[in-house]
Amino acid sequence: MVMYIPRCHVCGAIGCSGVALVFQLVAVAGTEWMKWHEPGHSEEDGLFRSCINGTCLPTTSNVDWFVACQAFSILALLTIFFNVVVGVLHFFREDTSRLTLPAVALGAAAAVCVAVEVGVYADNTKNIISDSANSYGYCFFLSVDAGVLSVVTVILQVVGRVKSR
Repeated sequence: MVMYIPRCHVCGAIGCSGVALVFQLVAVAGTEWMKWHEPGHSEEDGLFRSCINGTCLPTTSNVDWFVACQAFSILALLTIFFNVVVGVLHFFREDTSRLTLPAVALGAAAAVCVAVEVGVYADNTKNIISDSANSYGYCFFLSVDAGVLSVVTVILQVVGRVKSR
């Protein structure tokens, strides 16, 4: 099987979507979307698991906004995964012009899913965060970074397509 080397911009887009995939995977699986630490007590709340003083249990919240965050986090993870798959296909096709549109669409969809996920979560937890003992954790910020990287992926794919003409 013959392998081709994509243009520099497309390689950058593939790299960005790969890093975004890792970030979003850690954000979905992690337990620190919101954290609360005081002497003798700590609590970490994730989208699917929560930990209190090191003991972790599945999250049982059925509040509509929280379920929407969970759903959009999984949608973002899937769209980023398929964006990586489309990116890898660039190595196996000589004419990659047909791959640009799916890559751009998947990157844009991932960015929208992450924006909804993070926006809904932040909007519904802003009153809790205003308390000095609470703060957003690393999973929240990794998901934001995954969204930013998805936007960068879209830009690099478009630039790569324009430069190839």
